Amino acid sequence: MMLPQVFISAFILLPAASGSFPEVYGMGGDPVTLPCFYPESRVLSFVCWGRGECASDTCGQTLVWTDGNRVHYRTSGRYQINAQLLQGNASLTIEDAYESDSGLFCCRVEMKGWDGVQTLTTSLQVRPGSNSTRKKGLAIGLSIFLLLLVLVSTLVITNYILMKKRPGSPSLVSLCVSKTRTLLNKEVA
Repeated sequence: MMLPQVFISAFILLPAASGSFPEVYGMGGDPVTLPCFYPESRVLSFVCWGRGECASDTCGQTLVWTDGNRVHYRTSGRYQINAQLLQGNASLTIEDAYESDSGLFCCRVEMKGWDGVQTLTTSLQVRPGSNSTRKKGLAIGLSIFLLLLVLVSTLVITNYILMKKRPGSPSLVSLCVSKTRTLLNKEVA
């Protein structure tokens, strides 16, 4: 049996097979959105997102916590809760995703009422992307700069050595000594 794929932005959410979690795939350097929805008809108490699998009473290692009106806790500005939070969309967007962001994330939505807790654990896989490309570009640029620096330095040193070996060509030191002697002789006379 083939499972349908649901597209969220540029990322694929695959439905969970029995005993596993839904998976979201993203590219390094790009924003990645982890979906989390709740019934819009319910009154929201709070939403929290955390690292790790959802536990019965927490959202794991908390990344963002909001009551729907304002964010009360956020570990990084890279974590953004959807602006349509009060309309049933509690999705989390991770700006500038890193490969190290890969892993499990927990969305915990608490709503008013006796059955008001909803949790969803999602698995995120971030593949190398523009973050890796930037680092490679920086390394290549730095390598080219150092290569040019060595080349120019070699040319300057070679030119200096060749000038020094030419007969009658004074070195910088002998030129300075000669000028100093001339000045001293004029003062003595």
